[in-house]
Formats: sequence, structure tokens, C-alpha cells
Amino acid sequence: MLNVGIKYCGGCNPRYNRKKFLNDLERSFNYSFEVAQLGKIYDILIILCGCNSCCVNYSELKFKFKRILVRSEEDFNEVKNLLDRYSDEI
Repeated sequence: MLNVGIKYCGGCNPRYNRKKFLNDLERSFNYSFEVAQLGKIYDILIILCGCNSCCVNYSELKFKFKRILVRSEEDFNEVKNLLDRYSDEI
């Protein structure tokens, strides 16, 4: 099972509902999703940016396989496909 860390941006200019995006992912997968913590290494790190600038600092967060930047709700299918692909490798 993939261990997925979630980092939210500050939400100063959200263009979509980031919480709904995450809830839809959680319904699609039986993975461990949690708010990313310093010092923990995640299989996948998802950065939920509210807009295209994606200015949130995530440089200190660690991951094994992939960091995924989400800028809009249109990224949902791409994120699902990436999670599917990496779950096959574990």
C-alpha cells in the first residue's frame, strides 16, 4: 500500500476545492493519505496548489518515488494514473 503525503499551499488564491480533490482520491484508492510531516519519507508526495503559481515551499519534505504538483481539478485523472502506476511497483 502506498504511503502518500499531502502538502497544501497557503490557499491565498484557490481556484478549485483542494479538499474535494483529496476526498475523491481517498475514495478511489485504499492508500494511506496524510498531511505531510517533516522527517517522514513518503512513497508519493502530492502538493495541492490552489493555482498555477504553485508557490508553496515543499523543499524539506521527502519522498521515495514521485512528487506530484496539482494546480487544478483537471489534474485529477493524471494523478490517479500516476498513483496506479506507482502502486504496481510496490
